[in-house]
Order: sequence, then C-alpha cells, then structure tokens
Amino acid sequence: MLGLGIMGASMFGEATKDQITLNMPLHSITTKIILWMTVLTPMFKFALQLSPITTSLEVAIYKHCKASPNLLYGLSTLMRSAVLACIAIFSMIFPYFEYIVAFVGSSMTIAICLFFPCAFYLKIFWPKLKIRIRATILTLMILGLIVGVTGTFVSVRGLITKRASSSA
Repeated sequence: MLGLGIMGASMFGEATKDQITLNMPLHSITTKIILWMTVLTPMFKFALQLSPITTSLEVAIYKHCKASPNLLYGLSTLMRSAVLACIAIFSMIFPYFEYIVAFVGSSMTIAICLFFPCAFYLKIFWPKLKIRIRATILTLMILGLIVGVTGTFVSVRGLITKRASSSA
C-alpha cells in the first residue's frame, strides 16, 4: 500500500489529492462505478459481519416456528433488516459508537481472522511442520498480536480523548 502511494505521488506529483476518488475524472462512467463501489463496500461488509448473529437468530426461529418456507424466508428477511436497523439506530444515538466498533474490530477481528487460525493450525500440525514454517506462523501471530493490541490501544485512547473533550 505504501509503495502504491509513493508510485502515485511520483507519477502525478503535488497535485495528487489525498482521496483517490477526488483524483478521478468527474463525468467518466468508470468514476461513477468506482464511487458506488466505494459507497457499497462498507454496507456489504457490515452485512457479512452481522451474518453470524443473524444466522444464529434464524436457527432459533426455525427451531421454534413450524411454518411454511415462504413465511420463514419472510421472517428471516424481516429479522435481518431489523438487526441492521437496530445497529444503525444505535450508532446514531450513541456518539462514540465508532470508537466502540473500532475497539471490537481491532481486538476481535485480529483474534478471529489471524491469531486463532494460526494457533489452531500449529496445535494440530505442530509435529509435521518444518521449523521454518513454524517460525513464519509464530511471526505472523506475534505481528497480529502487536497490531491487535496497538489498534485496541488507539481506539480506547480515542474514546477516552473524545469523551474527555466533549464533557469539558
């Protein structure tokens, strides 16, 4: 990412704006597609992150509700929309929600996506792995731990700073 930024700055010079979407031609169809992709990506990502919550709620509904598949599908759609709406309303009501999400993201995402899979892989295949592979995986785990702790610290510090500045 840093290399890409350096190459872009060296190619386009000082006139390069800090957001890539501001550097694009205004009336190009490609620009419009990229702008919409930029807008829609976080929404789809958010929906995917909610998937475990909504899936567990769906399983509970399916166990206790003996209805037609069409009704269950409608209930599932309604429930998923309600969960998304509740979180959106919650984020508007509580002004520090972004820091809470950053805290959860930095602590849990690194743990779930990097640290635990590496730890489980090492636990299962430790005797079969070469030392170089073990060292690489352990290095990844340590780097993930550093990134997770740093992100957690920054988000907590941001929450405390924001809270202190708003109460003063």
